[in-house]
Amino acid sequence: MDNNDLQTYGLNITWFKDTSEHGPMELRLGEKRRITSEGTLLEFWPVMVNDTGKYSCHLFNGSHDVGQMKTSLTVARSDEACYDEGHLYEQTCHVGVSITLPCPDMNAYKDNEENIVWYKDCQTQVHTGAFYLIEKLEKDNAGYYTCKLSLDNAGIQYNITRTWNLTLEDAIDLSKPKLVYPHQERIVVDIGENRTFECKVVAQPDDLIQIAWKSNGTLIKDCNQNESVCTRKTLEGSGIIVKPLVFNSIKKEHLNRPFKCILSLEGSLTHGQIILQEKENSDIGRIIKPLFGVIVIIIIVAALCIQYKVEIVLLFRELMGSDETLGDGKEYDAYVLLLKSGKTLVNAEEEQQFALELLPSVLEQQFGYQLCIFERDAPPGGASADYVLLSIKKCRRLIIILSDEWIAADDSSMYELMTGLHQALVERIIKPILIEFKPIKNYKILPESLQLICKSKKMVKWRGTKSVSKKSYFWKKMRYLMPAKLANYSEHETETLGKKL
Repeated sequence: MDNNDLQTYGLNITWFKDTSEHGPMELRLGEKRRITSEGTLLEFWPVMVNDTGKYSCHLFNGSHDVGQMKTSLTVARSDEACYDEGHLYEQTCHVGVSITLPCPDMNAYKDNEENIVWYKDCQTQVHTGAFYLIEKLEKDNAGYYTCKLSLDNAGIQYNITRTWNLTLEDAIDLSKPKLVYPHQERIVVDIGENRTFECKVVAQPDDLIQIAWKSNGTLIKDCNQNESVCTRKTLEGSGIIVKPLVFNSIKKEHLNRPFKCILSLEGSLTHGQIILQEKENSDIGRIIKPLFGVIVIIIIVAALCIQYKVEIVLLFRELMGSDETLGDGKEYDAYVLLLKSGKTLVNAEEEQQFALELLPSVLEQQFGYQLCIFERDAPPGGASADYVLLSIKKCRRLIIILSDEWIAADDSSMYELMTGLHQALVERIIKPILIEFKPIKNYKILPESLQLICKSKKMVKWRGTKSVSKKSYFWKKMRYLMPAKLANYSEHETETLGKKL
């Protein structure tokens, strides 16, 4: 993949080399340096023994490292051989057949294929070009065939070599029919491509044989007009019988399944098969596909973490035995403020029961929190303003209970509210929790400071009987917003009090 393709995907690549002393170190690359990069390729001009090591390429999308791939490079000192043992390929054929040797793994140098020169046994130049054809193999054709491509970089010539070790076996016995192709072939194709594959059998004209193509146990029929895959008539000549298999348009359903050529001779069956595999669009495909899978998994995990954030945090606290209240000098976990108004003084029975009975019975008795409630804990005859200010400073959270009936608080609750909000939003020594006891129809009637708390996702909505059980989301969210603290569970009292509401 070249740099234009990387820009299309919005990616850039950074290469690192692992070092024993400092870990991964970024490689300094550039046109005038010995080590350069081109797309997904890392190039050495030339490669040296101390280049041996582990390399990794990291893909960045502009802000994040979205994936990486690792590879290892081993460099040995040259023994003056014309070919590299690390790029040695094996090929075995029969005497008397033809063969075409490609110069393998040279996709990065397609523009220079006409400059490839072939040598036999590192001495004799035998051909020029990307493919070397030997029409009829003889025993003395066995040996090493090296294709060499010379490249110029900054005025210095470098050689890239690949070598085939061609081994020959005795000529095919023509006294009896034999399937010579396919054996067990895996062939790379493009979707929609038109391809023909030949089943080849060595046989004499008077041999009684049958050749057929099958897939999934079903005989593939002769070609008519509309078949996507079919067979053509058997071709005979020079002792070779050919049965073509034609793909008029390769489809995904043709991929990764065997197409078998069956040779039937006097009741015995011999078969070979081909399996089609889809071609990668480019080298980046091998990176993008697993990377895409990782990104999808990360997105799914992130979505689950967001959806179940409260449950995950509570589970983590329980597993770790977290208690963030130790050693902070605070006396209470939360100050409970029930906002009242002239209108709600008459109809506030439910709110007062919730604030003075249910809330403390659950948070204190079941989850071990210590609450400060003015109506319950303030000493009689004391200065209420001083008590409120002193008490709020001793608390870790400020719980504000609000319903739609509240419009303008009376003097006492307004002082508590203003004092608490000042501590929470200005001095930031206490964190607010807003309980919407009854649905609020218009949030704009609230003071701006309360509207800010609503937008900060520190609000919990009471949903009547649905919120009574300690397993309800209401109590989970309350515990999530309250300080981490070890809890003792008891559900009976919660259910009993909930029935009163």
